[in-house]
Amino acid sequence: MKKALKIVSGIMTLVLLTVLFGACQSNSASSSAAAPSAPSDAGGAAPESSTAPANAEFTFITASPVAEDSVNHYIVWKAKELMEEKSGGRIAMNIYESGQLGGDRESIEGLQAGTIDFFITISATYVPFVPELGVFDLPNVFPNIDVARKVFDSGIINEVSAACENAGLKIMAFSDAGFRHVTTNKPIASVADFNGLKLRTMQNPNHMAYFTALGASPTPMDYSELYISLQQGTIDGQENAYDLIVANKLYEPQKYVTETNHLIHALIMMMSKAKYDALPDDIKAIVEESVIEAHQYGRQVADERIESRKKIITDYGLTINEISPELRADMLKAAEPVYDKIRSEVGSDLVDALLGAIEEAEKR
Repeated sequence: MKKALKIVSGIMTLVLLTVLFGACQSNSASSSAAAPSAPSDAGGAAPESSTAPANAEFTFITASPVAEDSVNHYIVWKAKELMEEKSGGRIAMNIYESGQLGGDRESIEGLQAGTIDFFITISATYVPFVPELGVFDLPNVFPNIDVARKVFDSGIINEVSAACENAGLKIMAFSDAGFRHVTTNKPIASVADFNGLKLRTMQNPNHMAYFTALGASPTPMDYSELYISLQQGTIDGQENAYDLIVANKLYEPQKYVTETNHLIHALIMMMSKAKYDALPDDIKAIVEESVIEAHQYGRQVADERIESRKKIITDYGLTINEISPELRADMLKAAEPVYDKIRSEVGSDLVDALLGAIEEAEKR
């Protein structure tokens, strides 16, 4: 009898644990499936609701590879708000961030296949699909952020739009998260200070060629491995925009930020060309207007966040150094082979168009 009672007790315990485990799994699944929250801590009015309009005629899927604490987040949410508002509920947008729909390649292939409608990421990520976008990998080409934005608002999009469309992508607008900078555990005051530095870079041959030209040892790696690699000393430093340096706490294992301004962190929202072509003209107009407004808003957010992110970094104990005009000139000189490389790959006409647009922008 006692043996039977023990068996029954054991069975009841097993059932109870199974129910509790199932409930935990259910709660976890509900939490992970919940829509990401709208941004609320940046300048300007943030979108107020994550609920898409019911019975919308056009429902768009938007992907972003980075976390909610990013300029990308503010841009896509503002685009969602504007499209849904301007269309009177005819448009709905569902947003998937932090790579929920796959990595960069999978997301861009999703655009080409029409399974994803919008994707926003740094211009360098699109280069394997649209080599012409490598023109924006020209290092130290923009003297300041104002000139860069004037150039992006000029006809430069027209210079690369045909190449994007040939790849099944519709380029919608440019924004940015400021410039990219270098973080290290030693100060950088001359080109010689780059010698031998193991720097994590994007898996982009133009970026790698640039840091090789400076004497560093570019080390591409998965973003998820970056923090621990800095912490363990596997690499000496990395390069990124302030927005992502703070979002991923990359400053914690480092001592210095050098404001190299070597590349602008240019954000491009692409749309599936097939999806765009299938839209009626009035919806196309709303989509285009909304995305452009969202990118302008993103610039405002970027500017405000940069100063707050710099404060987080300095409060943690890091030193932020600006580069001297002499070091900038030396870095530009070292980059000459990279300019030749990019010119040979994208064509002299495109490089000259960008350089000409920069020259015109500096006059305005």
